[in-house]
Amino acid sequence: MTGPLIGFKTVLGSDAKRDGRYLELIELESGDEVAEVFFADEEVKWQITIFKQDMPLEVIEAFIAKAKLELPIP
Repeated sequence: MTGPLIGFKTVLGSDAKRDGRYLELIELESGDEVAEVFFADEEVKWQITIFKQDMPLEVIEAFIAKAKLELPIP
């Protein structure tokens, strides 16, 4: 990744139980999932969950921008 997302990777997936799609932010050093953006198809609603405290704002902003590009809206 480039810019604020250096040191992270993303994983794109879908969740039938929650009826939507997600993008996970994984910290390369630890392998931990540090954040998730979820798009609920039926509700047409975005949600973000941040699992790690003290995440830099520029990382979260770049992650949200990437999620909006990669998670197609029906």
